[in-house]
Amino acid sequence: MDPIKIAIFIAAFALLLLVGRMLASAGEVHASSLPPPSLPPDEPSGAGEESRRPALTGAEIDFPIKLPPVRRMRDGTYNRPVFLNYYFGKTDLVKGPPDPTSFFDEFTLEAEDPVTGQKQVFEYTVATPAGIRQVMDQEKFESLYVEAETVIVGRWNLPLILETISEEIMKRYGHKDENQR
Repeated sequence: MDPIKIAIFIAAFALLLLVGRMLASAGEVHASSLPPPSLPPDEPSGAGEESRRPALTGAEIDFPIKLPPVRRMRDGTYNRPVFLNYYFGKTDLVKGPPDPTSFFDEFTLEAEDPVTGQKQVFEYTVATPAGIRQVMDQEKFESLYVEAETVIVGRWNLPLILETISEEIMKRYGHKDENQR
């Protein structure tokens, strides 16, 4: 075979590969690049003060699930971090989303390592299937790549969401309470 034909074939193949990758990445959507949520219309002027207060965070309300106590293990490590605070990006912890069966929000849980005192931030995307569908329809997405840790629930249930996330954190922390295994 002629080396010029081989070089032309390889160049054409590389060009097609490059064009294919560019087209594929143009249609890909990452959850981290989603537009900010649309704000609800302004409240009527007669709205009460309660609606204007900022949303409560987890540090301001009781933790709605029972966790094992933080305890030192025989090897000197602890069974879990100390949970300090948790909150959603736009959903009020007490009121929940307007539609409990359709929401998509970012959840943050702040913790502290009992040994070092180092603060840790855990971030998750929490959504219902209907909430994912709503985001995809509103933004006209053909696909949605969720890069962050993700929890999918059937409907708004704060205790279930916290239990799922805290169990995952404790599992990763490496020392889940033996009674729960």
